Amino acid sequence: MKKKYTILIIGAGPAGMAAAAALIQKQPCLQDEILVLEKASHPRPKLCGGGLTPWADEMLIKLDLNVEVPSFRLENVAFYFREKPIKFATNNFLRIIRRDEFDAALVQKNRTKGVKIQENVNVTAIHYQKDEMALKTSAGDFHAKIVIGADGVKSLVRHHLMREKVSRISRLLEMLIPVDAERLPMEFEKKMAVLDFTPIRQGLQGYIWDFPSIIDGAPYLNCGIYDSRVNPGSKRADLPALLRDHLRRRGLEIHHKIEGCPERWYHPAQKISCPRVLLTGDAAGIEPWLGEGISTALSFGPIVADAVIEALKSGDHSFSDYGRRVKKSNLGRYLNLKRQIAQLIYRPGFYRLLPAFGHSLAFFMQRQKKYPMTAYVEKTRAHPIE
Repeated sequence: MKKKYTILIIGAGPAGMAAAAALIQKQPCLQDEILVLEKASHPRPKLCGGGLTPWADEMLIKLDLNVEVPSFRLENVAFYFREKPIKFATNNFLRIIRRDEFDAALVQKNRTKGVKIQENVNVTAIHYQKDEMALKTSAGDFHAKIVIGADGVKSLVRHHLMREKVSRISRLLEMLIPVDAERLPMEFEKKMAVLDFTPIRQGLQGYIWDFPSIIDGAPYLNCGIYDSRVNPGSKRADLPALLRDHLRRRGLEIHHKIEGCPERWYHPAQKISCPRVLLTGDAAGIEPWLGEGISTALSFGPIVADAVIEALKSGDHSFSDYGRRVKKSNLGRYLNLKRQIAQLIYRPGFYRLLPAFGHSLAFFMQRQKKYPMTAYVEKTRAHPIE
């Protein structure tokens, strides 16, 4: 394999695969000029709730990356802002996938398009060398005119080239619990997801989720806790304790392995590019209200592709306009709106207004035309959540 390319993409998750697919879709002649480097080997473990939104499915179709993987389509969702939940009935809210299967399918789909993807290659350093970027990796040195950093929240590209003093790191813990589906009829029979925001009262800047999932034909509950940390300075919530307390109230076993990972949330003022280098997906940042990153990762693809193609045509590889391009896009406006919502509802003291916020959310969801939902406040408690 040659060692010099026009475009090197670091990371073969949804963000990297969306960027590669968009580039070839918009400029087929670039097919032989793109290489994706992935440090792991697919399928590989990935900590994630695995919720695919209608927006994510739209982007998969738009990018010609729609793949067939096992999924559990949800028909109901319950938001807890107080003891009684607000429930939404919908046929198009979320479908739950396993990220190892989903990401591997995206890689295979891109390979059928002719995208070259080299796995088990760990990038250890990146620096400027004359009119190109030089990368040191476990498979030797690579060179490229342009590098796309799709290497996640711990992005080496960001660390080496775009260091920031401001921390925008969220926290996430997750457990996969084998369950008896008959004991959890709300999740499995009614196909319901639970998002519990009541731990905001204990200092959590986020929520606890329960997602039904099927793994190798067996029912599992994907249970996790998300702490956005979008409002710095306040005391950190005890995530393991909150998660264990939630499971205990639900009568579920709590000796299963708890896994954790950080996430990075997007801010329009942050640096997401430098000469010859762009960030995308989790490396650039996700929305901090719900911490949903798959839609974001996929939606970055066309924006990255447009910026790269324009740079190749003009010869201007500064990408000085990339931050503004993202900020002014539908994606950028969405990310900024979700940041503002998160900073509002996760600020200290707002928990007193959570019930009113819940009713406002119900009204908003009822008004949606594209993905209509029927909302109602549960008269009796459906879950032992306080």
